[in-house]
Amino acid sequence: MKIKTKFYGEVEVTKEEMIYFPVGLPGFETEDQFIHLHSEDSVFGCLQSFKNPGTAFIVLSPFEICPDYDLVLEEAKREQLGITKPEEVLLLSIVTIPPDHPEDATVNLQAPLVINTTAKKGLQVILTDVGYPLHCRLWAKKSPQNIVAAK
Repeated sequence: MKIKTKFYGEVEVTKEEMIYFPVGLPGFETEDQFIHLHSEDSVFGCLQSFKNPGTAFIVLSPFEICPDYDLVLEEAKREQLGITKPEEVLLLSIVTIPPDHPEDATVNLQAPLVINTTAKKGLQVILTDVGYPLHCRLWAKKSPQNIVAAK
């Protein structure tokens, strides 16, 4: 089937590629079906709503910003997503790019998207008491060690 997207125009996708977010995303609770569009030659991707072409999020792996990124997922959330092994998990972080100021782009390391690539289920997890920043500068001069040290 073809869907309209915010950044890629019309793209061909299959129902099998759809990722179901049972509770949506914070602030977008009615958006529960997404597709992860990404190119092998870029660290950036897009989490695009199936239903609404205007709802799309630029994403990247938190490991691109912080190689030592560490997430311990509660058992209840693992069960909710049907995760049985680490290889099934895809972690993504949402990138915010201010209009007319791409140099001020930030990455949300505090609330990663956790996706079970086998079951095609996802959840945004808000990490508390871990110290990862909500607005980590994407183009920061800081080293990844500084991000981890801030935890």
